[in-house]
Amino acid sequence: MTVQAALASSSDTGYLFRGDGSYTRYDGPSGAQAGSDDVVAQWHGLPRSPDAAVYWSFDKVYFFVGGDYYRYDLGADAVEPGYPRPVAGNWPGLPGDGVDAAVNWGNGKVYFFRGGDYYRYDMTDDRVDPGYPRPIAGNWPGVWEDRVGAVLYQGGSQAYFFRDETYRRYDLANDKVDEEGAVAALRLAPVPSGSMLAARHLTQEQANGLVVDLIGRGLVSLKGGVTRPAVGARVVVQPTSVNGMPYTNQVAPGASLIDNVDQRMLVVLYRLTRWINSSHPDVSEILHLGIGHGSGPPNDCHNQGRALDLSGVVGSDDGTPFRKEVLKDWGNLPATGGIRLDAARDPVAYLLFTHVYTFASFECESNGIGPQNHWPPPPLGGSGFVIYPDYGGDPALRSAHQNHFHMQVGPTRV
Repeated sequence: MTVQAALASSSDTGYLFRGDGSYTRYDGPSGAQAGSDDVVAQWHGLPRSPDAAVYWSFDKVYFFVGGDYYRYDLGADAVEPGYPRPVAGNWPGLPGDGVDAAVNWGNGKVYFFRGGDYYRYDMTDDRVDPGYPRPIAGNWPGVWEDRVGAVLYQGGSQAYFFRDETYRRYDLANDKVDEEGAVAALRLAPVPSGSMLAARHLTQEQANGLVVDLIGRGLVSLKGGVTRPAVGARVVVQPTSVNGMPYTNQVAPGASLIDNVDQRMLVVLYRLTRWINSSHPDVSEILHLGIGHGSGPPNDCHNQGRALDLSGVVGSDDGTPFRKEVLKDWGNLPATGGIRLDAARDPVAYLLFTHVYTFASFECESNGIGPQNHWPPPPLGGSGFVIYPDYGGDPALRSAHQNHFHMQVGPTRV
């Protein structure tokens, strides 16, 4: 039976929803099929097998059924009250009568497919990006050009496109299809446990598996050529580039390494490079005031390598170089009583810093610690554990963070 939708969840499980009302589970770390069941019986509140599905964050999944969508809470295991709602008017830029497929690309973008076109949806701006839709043809080499039935991306280096009972595996690094086969014979490429889980929820074992995977793919290097650090050990990143992106310490710009890094924070550093460079402008360097060390006692998150103080971003916008610093381009702006970032005055700073904030809210401690984090995350200007120039919580914290974003995993002190 036709594969109608696919979903990668935060529980290390991939789902294929079929047109006959059944679904099949796949285990992420092994890639093996893990059983089947009935959609309506097990996904409480869905009327039928969905047309598309996408994991968002905070244990929320959006299911699309015709011109309606449902928000599903994985913790409560049910559609939330007040749903379904119409796609039209709630998903700016998407076709109001529905979509064929959806996939969270893990970089702050969700791709939607409809007929021969695709739409790139920005999770921070909550709209389809300018310049979309675009044709599948010429942009997704090897993918069916006139219709995609479903897409599954569980993290890592490969995604799976489905049409009826056929799949095509997509290699992200080489940007093309590299395998085709029957869904009946599908075994997914294994991905490390925690690949779709926010860094704040990772166990030390999961973080270690993700770091080992990043090392194996050449996306990060540790001092001395270490390829399998001990679980729970703080690591030394050398050189300071992660996923090809230099992290430059403005306090010690000549530093050739980042030491004392909690492995969960190293996952944050990697994922941030994907978010911040998922569309224009082109980012080439991230500036910070500290990752593995800071002021305060030894049990502080800074001194345990669990915090990042991001102070700026360097790159180019349509060929024009820029250097946006949190202090110069935000903290030093005249007080307005609200958010001083202004898309009309400085669109590059606005885009970069709002996306950094959304990323930090999704991946790091947001409005609680660990399981206390809950939907929705605080809006920009609110309180919480992500701190920045216009932070709406403790005025003393706001004053101390005019020159950087603070983001952390785990409690402030242990």
